[in-house]
Amino acid sequence: MTLPGKIFSFKSIGTGVLVLVVCVWWTWHSLSTSVVSSSQVSEVISVEKHSFPLQIVERGVVRPAKISPISSQISSNQAKIVWLVKEGTQVTKGLLVARFDTKHFTDSLQKAEQAYADAQATYVASQKLLSLQKEEEGGKVEEVTRKVTIAQIQADNIRNGSGPLKRKTLQQQVHQAERILEISRDDVRDMNVLLEKGHVSTRERDKAADKLATATEQVAVASAELENFNVYAWPQMLREAELLVSGAESNLERTKRTGEILVQNRVAEMEKNRRDVENKKVALENARTELANCDVYSPADGVLLYPELPRENGRRKIHIGDSVWVGQTFMEVPDTRELIVELQIREVDVAQIGPGMKTEIEVDAFPGRIYTGVVESVASLAKEDEEKSHLRSFHTRVRLTGDTDKIHVGMSVTAKIIYRELSDVVAIPFSAVFYKDAQGMVRKLSAGAVEDIPIVLGDRGQLWVEVGAGLHVGDQIYSVGR
Repeated sequence: MTLPGKIFSFKSIGTGVLVLVVCVWWTWHSLSTSVVSSSQVSEVISVEKHSFPLQIVERGVVRPAKISPISSQISSNQAKIVWLVKEGTQVTKGLLVARFDTKHFTDSLQKAEQAYADAQATYVASQKLLSLQKEEEGGKVEEVTRKVTIAQIQADNIRNGSGPLKRKTLQQQVHQAERILEISRDDVRDMNVLLEKGHVSTRERDKAADKLATATEQVAVASAELENFNVYAWPQMLREAELLVSGAESNLERTKRTGEILVQNRVAEMEKNRRDVENKKVALENARTELANCDVYSPADGVLLYPELPRENGRRKIHIGDSVWVGQTFMEVPDTRELIVELQIREVDVAQIGPGMKTEIEVDAFPGRIYTGVVESVASLAKEDEEKSHLRSFHTRVRLTGDTDKIHVGMSVTAKIIYRELSDVVAIPFSAVFYKDAQGMVRKLSAGAVEDIPIVLGDRGQLWVEVGAGLHVGDQIYSVGR
């Protein structure tokens, strides 16, 4: 080996030794620093009583407490947007923010106006027809009533006038025939006496006898006529008088019923036309309302936002030219004067919280600053996690209280819901607890010796945990377990 080679070999060995010495020194320094650091962190502390809150900590997002939706009030799918206020514009209540195409609704309004006018004309005509029908039927009833009166007069004449007069005439005829019969009998007796004395001839006596026979027949005929009148003619006349009156009265009742039916038909027709007018008026008001609803106004003060809506090619915000269904919210005006925090509370924690509980809120944009809030509501139905179906959470609203001027909608926060306050309980830091076979343990310092002892843990706060058994006030433990 040459001299330069030997020199190079010695340098290499020296360099290796130097590197080894440096590594040994660095390892010793690191271990020493670690021991020193560990001894500094894991200091001995005295067990004391503490008061601390029990909290449920969840991440959330700031939302407006109230959102005023803007939806289409047009009762069809003909509401096509032709103009919109730009999203993010500061709007006031009553400001025009959107407009739908009015052509279809203007045409509908014109048709509704014409239909309403036609219905009114038909209704007025039916009223006049009803009035004429009443007059016509009234005239018919008056005419038939007169006929009833005439029939009653005729019947009264039969019963009390012409009928009795006919009987009296027949009775007089009977009496007259009987008187002629008596005279004829006297004449025959006289003729018989005169014939015996020879003053008259037989022929003259026979003439007197013929007159007697004729008178006898006339009495029989007159009596028969009177009896026929009493037995047949008079009852027939009374029946005819009765039928004359009852027929006229029946005709009057029939005329009244027919008239009432015709009038009722006119009334029904008029009522139908009246309802048609009302329906056409409602349709006209609806058409006017539909046209008025083509102008959409802001329901509140705030910033105008466009929510995403389901469309054929996915979800997107509303555009000019889109059609909106009745009741579909296509714009929103959030009221940013009152803010809430929306949280999703795990089902293992939801039983601990309820409305009215105080909440501490830290906004990511303002680290270290604590805002106050109160639980407003907790959903009664769980919501499944879209990615993990076995996990369920409950939607919770926390209303922010106090000054929220610098907080904006959409900011992320950490919310601590205080569901209970522990007062004067034996407690130790979380860092002092370690576990051995699922048993909580602490490192206790007693008489200069270190001993790992089991303890019973109670309620857990964010920094402190309650000790149910195993430690007493004044015991010395390490602040950091194994």
